[in-house]
Amino acid sequence: MTLGLGIAAEQWLNTAHSPSDSAPSAQDYVVERPAEMQALVYLPESTEAILAVHLSAATEKFEPDHPDDPRKALSQLGLPGNVIDTLDRLSGVGLKNVDQLVVGMGFAKGSFPPQVVVVVHTRAAYDIAALANERDVRILKKEGRTLRAVKAGALPEVYWWSPNDRVLVATLLARDFENVPHQPVAGLGQLKPEIANLIRERVAEDAAVWLVASSDRWADHVRPYTFPWGENLGRVNFVPVTPLEGRGDLLDPAERLRSVVLSIPQSSDRPVDVQVELKTATAASELRTTFARRFAGDPIEVSGEGEICRLQTPFEPAGVGLLIGGLVRPDK
Repeated sequence: MTLGLGIAAEQWLNTAHSPSDSAPSAQDYVVERPAEMQALVYLPESTEAILAVHLSAATEKFEPDHPDDPRKALSQLGLPGNVIDTLDRLSGVGLKNVDQLVVGMGFAKGSFPPQVVVVVHTRAAYDIAALANERDVRILKKEGRTLRAVKAGALPEVYWWSPNDRVLVATLLARDFENVPHQPVAGLGQLKPEIANLIRERVAEDAAVWLVASSDRWADHVRPYTFPWGENLGRVNFVPVTPLEGRGDLLDPAERLRSVVLSIPQSSDRPVDVQVELKTATAASELRTTFARRFAGDPIEVSGEGEICRLQTPFEPAGVGLLIGGLVRPDK
């Protein structure tokens, strides 16, 4: 998820930050159940990966001493600075004014770049005309909706759509609005059954941050990002360096991967939970063995049965980074 946004940030965005007010207190903030999140209802059917963040709860959990700075919480979560900048700019209202942040990614139109749809549910009503007036924008009509193209950097624009005064949908390319619902679809009805089932059945009900991803073609999706462009073709201006460049060792595991679910519960006594589903029980058993060796000595429990490999760890900001980073780091 961060890879796709990082590429976008590096190559496409250079807009000015939106002015934002101080965030309301996160005290007593209660997260919505994953399947009921209001920001999910505008994701397209083509979505194969979703990152969802309740910013107040995530900030309270990761950065209780900085309740007015959601950027610090996202950084603790492991998002690079350019990705956080991208989300801040795409949000329109600024991250401090965002209640729910949802990033959907799909690969139906290609893996490089993927379709990226960002949906924010704001803390308070906003005025899209006022936001547009603060920037150099142009108005265009596409598939029956009014888009506002906001001036950016190398690729000149990002695109906003305002279905109502509490929701803003943003994309990196105008084409990415294809299949974005014109009207909200409740109950995850517009999503693929495999994605909807993961949200309903495997994400913690009080997750402050969660991620689901499901596809049978992960190797195809990952391959463009691992290609050693610098060695084979020379550095091409429009091809960014990616964190996975040269990581051909990930292609075989990606070929065996079916889905990934990450939950970071709001409750302080519940562990961070990662569930990896493989295409075969044999592949899952091998992965459990690999992770048991990789995390030996760390406070990370490796378990699971059948096609599932599960990792759990008590919540600590540093521990989350250790767990997430360890999922894809090469074996020594």
